[in-house]
Amino acid sequence: MEKFGAAGLILFAAFLLATGLVLRWDLIDWLIDAVGFLFIAAGLITGAVGLIRLFTGGRKGGAEAF
Repeated sequence: MEKFGAAGLILFAAFLLATGLVLRWDLIDWLIDAVGFLFIAAGLITGAVGLIRLFTGGRKGGAEAF
């Protein structure tokens, strides 16, 4: 830690303080819920596109790919 000096210690303290505040705040729960929703939506959209390509004979999709 001696390499960083006083400015490095202040920066590290600010980082620890900000991280602690974010973890104590309900922001993390909201972010986890939002990211979970995005994964679900992306999975549904990707599955729908895959099914559409499978049934409409998209490039190299379905039984023709083998």
